[in-house]
Amino acid sequence: MKDEIYIVVDIEADGPIPGPHSMLSLAAVACRAEGEMLGEFTANLETLPGATADPVTTAWWAGFPEAWRAARVNSRAPTLVINEFQDWVNAFPGKPVFVGYPAGFDFMFVQWYLLRLTGRTPFRHAALDIKTLAMVHL
Repeated sequence: MKDEIYIVVDIEADGPIPGPHSMLSLAAVACRAEGEMLGEFTANLETLPGATADPVTTAWWAGFPEAWRAARVNSRAPTLVINEFQDWVNAFPGKPVFVGYPAGFDFMFVQWYLLRLTGRTPFRHAALDIKTLAMVHL
C-alpha cells in the first residue's frame, strides 16, 4: 500500500449515466494512506455534444440553485478537462486508486470520460467506496 495514491473524487452530472447525460464538474484530492494531502484538482465541464439533461435530475438540481450555478461557471471542453485530470493523476508517484461516494456513480462517469475521450485510464477497473470503508470500521 505504500506505493498507492488515493484519488478521492466527486463529480456532479445532469443525469444518471454518462453519454446520454453529461458530467458537469469534477473535483479530486490526492492523498497517501496516512492522510497526507498531495494535491487538488477541480474543473467544470461543458456538456457533451448531443447529450441532454435528465428531467428527474433537472428537478433535483432545481432545489440547489447555488450549487447548479457553481457547477456551470467557467465550464471548459470535456476533452481538455479530462486530459488535464489524467495528467494530474499520472504526475503522482505510485499506483492511483479511485475513491468516491457513491463510487459506482462517480467511477462510472470518470471511467467513461477517460476511456471515451483519451482511450486510457489510470484507475484500471476498480474503485473504493467511502461508505463501504466506513462501514467496515463500525
